[in-house]
Parts: sequence; C-alpha cells; structure tokens
Amino acid sequence: MSLAPLFNPKKRKPDPKPAKVNLRVIIGIGLIVWGIAFLYVAIVEVWIKQTLPVHPILITCFGLVIGVLLMLWEFIYRDKYYGKSNRKHRKR
Repeated sequence: MSLAPLFNPKKRKPDPKPAKVNLRVIIGIGLIVWGIAFLYVAIVEVWIKQTLPVHPILITCFGLVIGVLLMLWEFIYRDKYYGKSNRKHRKR
C-alpha cells in the first residue's frame, strides 16, 4: 500500500460513477410508510384511545408533505437527473 495517493491527488483512482436509481420508487415507498404511520396515529390514537397527540400527527403530516414535494421535484428534474429525455415527445 502506497501513501502517494494521500499526498498527490494526481495518483488517486477516479471516483466511481454514482448509481442511478428510480427515485419514484424510493419516494413512493417513503410516502406509503408515512401514510401508514399517519393512519395509525389517526385511527389508534385519536379514534380508539380518544386522545389527541398533536406532535405525532404533525410529524406524519410533514412527512407526507415533504414526500409529495420530493415527488414533484423528481417529476420536474427527471430529465436532468437521467441525463437524457425519458419522455416520449410527439412529433408535430
């Protein structure tokens, strides 16, 4: 093992390219998890236990809002992320 890459940046190996993943699937799974958590808080805590836990309801609502905003971001910047157009445009 050589210490040259630590001291000389030109001798370092190039970084690997980042893996491209389908962000819709990842964000969708997150939205499903936040939705299940919200339903649990809404049904079990509010309806069955007759309590109003404000913090868990706010946290799950913010999780859902952030997930929807991320899905919107993914929709807008999809072409930039993948580096090419994924949408099929109609020829006029």
